[in-house]
Amino acid sequence: MNKKKSIGNITIILAVGTIVSKILGFIRELMVAYKFGAGSITDAFVLTNGIPSMVFVSIGTAIGINYIPYYQKLKTKNEQDRFSSNLLNIVIVILLSGCLIVNVCPRFVLKIFATGLPGETERYAVVMLRIVMFSIVPIIVAHLFQAYSQANGQFITTAVYGIVTNIVIIITTFLSTEKNYWLLSVGTIIANTAGMIMVLLGVRKSGFQYFFVFEPLNQQIKKMVILTLPLIAEDLASSLSLLVDRNLASFLDSGTISGLSYAGTLGNIAGTMVSGSLTTATFPTFSKLLSDGDVDRFEESFQKYADVMLFLICPIGMVMIFHARDIVVFVFEHGVFDSQASRIVWESMICYGIGIIPLGMQTYLIRVFYALQNTKTPVKIKVFALMCNIMLNLAFVRKWRHIGIAMSTSISFMIAYILLAYFLRKKYGLTSVKSITRGMVSGILLSIIPGILSFGLFYSWIPANNLFLKLVLEFSVFFACYIMIEWIANRKVIKEILSILIKTK
Repeated sequence: MNKKKSIGNITIILAVGTIVSKILGFIRELMVAYKFGAGSITDAFVLTNGIPSMVFVSIGTAIGINYIPYYQKLKTKNEQDRFSSNLLNIVIVILLSGCLIVNVCPRFVLKIFATGLPGETERYAVVMLRIVMFSIVPIIVAHLFQAYSQANGQFITTAVYGIVTNIVIIITTFLSTEKNYWLLSVGTIIANTAGMIMVLLGVRKSGFQYFFVFEPLNQQIKKMVILTLPLIAEDLASSLSLLVDRNLASFLDSGTISGLSYAGTLGNIAGTMVSGSLTTATFPTFSKLLSDGDVDRFEESFQKYADVMLFLICPIGMVMIFHARDIVVFVFEHGVFDSQASRIVWESMICYGIGIIPLGMQTYLIRVFYALQNTKTPVKIKVFALMCNIMLNLAFVRKWRHIGIAMSTSISFMIAYILLAYFLRKKYGLTSVKSITRGMVSGILLSIIPGILSFGLFYSWIPANNLFLKLVLEFSVFFACYIMIEWIANRKVIKEILSILIKTK
């Protein structure tokens, strides 16, 4: 199987899995919003449910990225399985210790993540946090064995994992009420356990043999820790940015935390589908080309898939900006979710839409640094972007409240992308970085035109009473104009996408 076909197949598998998973996750968010609105329970759920993801998923992701190349260096299956078992056992012991600490002093942990919680919200959050923290064990175990599967060329469990977990969470959310609100957190544990079991079943079929071994001072583990710490720091910098946002949001009106979360979720559904799937699929190929010293083919692939990503992600950002209000009202404004809550979401969504394009490209460039075996530069850049986000938050939040928080985040994404592109070109001489940046600017400008056209047409000339019909017309005009403009301006990218799709059949 050639590399193009391999990347195309993997990207499509991951994209389909991501689409279904994100849609189910979105249904889950809608159900929470419909049943509980944007109030104390929702704020507590979003906050406590995000703590394991914010901290421990970052650790799991970092371990997974370094695990794959290290695993592949081991010569025999026995060595690989013994190393994996040792790493698994060490991680479980550390995680269970963390769970116990949080359960002893939950209020102290909550003060770190949200200083200004009202009394009622804090009361809900304490109960939920004590429960949901135990979900970190299945989350990290699943991440570790997803990396194991990917190292063996299997991506199905990665694609299906989110589908399984979201289905379980939807069921438990449906069963929850204000009296048994804690069931939301119990559902998170059950869901992640179900996802972990599904991943482990897939690993078992690949012939994994478990060893009961616990050697934390093993040289292999030491090397993994040294390699992984910069990646954990880089991921934690992103998590700290979210932590700062939520801390400031906790001082604003009730529902602001969940409103910002819902706005981010809407963008992540499509944004993660593109950037996450493509970066996961291309990372092994980039690493192989660079390790073989084939810089020319690497630059060609790097440029090509960056063009594809920009073609797909630019319209997502523009749709979020120009049609945020209609999308949010149509999706969220039901049940106890009122117009005031909708306003927080769609105003935040517009601001997040500004940063979704640099965020997607930032994720892509960071993986190139990893392929170049440079994990320190992204960390430094992420920390600097975090400091910028904090300063901008403090400057904007008093005057613009939730809008200031969302805008600060988007500006920090832009800063991070600019610095990543600069150091890739300066340190490694990658000439394609400059053309990718030009492509991003031109892609944004070209996608603004259909955004203005579709917005002006249906807001000023053809006001539709049926919001669903209005959205269908807006999206139809937007994407028809976008594809037409792109075809005229840059046919090469569209032909490349068609070529990849044809060769993956």
